[in-house]
Amino acid sequence: MSIGHILPTIKILLIEDDLFLTEVLSNHLLQEGICEFQSVTNLDDAKLLIPVFEPDILLLDVNLPDGSGIEFCLLLRQNGFVKPVIMIVENSSENDSIDSLNAGANDYIIKPIRLSELFTRIKFQYEQHCSIEPERFVIGLIEFIPENKTLSVKGKSKKILLTEKETLILNVLFRSYPSPVHKDILLKEVWGFQTGLSTHTLETHIYRLRHKIKELTQVTFILTKENGYGLV
Repeated sequence: MSIGHILPTIKILLIEDDLFLTEVLSNHLLQEGICEFQSVTNLDDAKLLIPVFEPDILLLDVNLPDGSGIEFCLLLRQNGFVKPVIMIVENSSENDSIDSLNAGANDYIIKPIRLSELFTRIKFQYEQHCSIEPERFVIGLIEFIPENKTLSVKGKSKKILLTEKETLILNVLFRSYPSPVHKDILLKEVWGFQTGLSTHTLETHIYRLRHKIKELTQVTFILTKENGYGLV
């Protein structure tokens, strides 16, 4: 069975010091054209690459030259990493399997690795995660997650926290992109049928929102359009 029939295009990061295993996995995954694949051989490099590459799936060996993969998995979870982690464990180490799950890993696979089994586990974990993944919008490098009330630049760790009204405003603008939204529609969508409101209320919130966004990027992300606003 072709791997392409069981996996969507996803970003996979392998943290493994076994270069032969790395080459085998890389060849099979890339030949099918189903993923972006990156690999590192140690935890120091992984720490640098994860926030830049933003993998959808992490394949993590339990024993690495500069530390424990299990402890690294626990550290990732403590720092808010929510993507699926599949640990790679030795055949003889039952404790590593249990400790991996206790550290927050989603699953584990035992060496020697059977590719069909690994791909099935990757597919399952990816689909499970996507089913609970919060809705997100991306325009250029700007990423907006309404559920978390956050706005960020892809590849950077800094996020700005939004108020309820700011989140609602951006939600309308992102959903309407690339079309602008009339001020009256924004007032209705964000404030409902609340009486006594003027466009000045909206303009004040837009001003504050633009000021916040400047903490992330100097790009003028919210544009003033005729009788409304749109995104760049």
